[in-house]
Amino acid sequence: MADPDGYLLRTAMVSIRAVSEAMFPKNDLGAPDYEVTDLVRRTREYLDELPPEQRRLVFTLFIFVELATPLLSLRFRKFSAFTPERRVKLIQGWRAHWFQPFQWLGDALKATMTMMYFSHPAVVKHLQSFKTCERPTDPLQFPVDKDALKRLPVVTS
Repeated sequence: MADPDGYLLRTAMVSIRAVSEAMFPKNDLGAPDYEVTDLVRRTREYLDELPPEQRRLVFTLFIFVELATPLLSLRFRKFSAFTPERRVKLIQGWRAHWFQPFQWLGDALKATMTMMYFSHPAVVKHLQSFKTCERPTDPLQFPVDKDALKRLPVVTS
């Protein structure tokens, strides 16, 4: 019987979970973690909303990270098999690498997951973020502080 999700989709989801757990772990700071923000499910929903070409590109990113890590790290383990701490070091290492494609890989992972993380209401609340004007059609409702810009110091050169 055929697998309804398929190997590549399962691999991408395992990778998304592994990256999420590494980048947004449980912590004592009070910041929402990857489970509180439901990062894996929300990322999957986001990917399902993308046009097919972009969806394939982002899925390929996560599949590549999961399956190519044995070559990229010179250790015979998939990305998800490493500890969260080691995964963070791998991503940081890729982002700081002298070889530009490694930097692109690390930056793409960080950018994608950071965008998903910071779009969750619990993170917005934790950071005490606000908007300076009403946006009634925006599904992500931020608190509004219409006078915030008036309180900023004026900088002139």
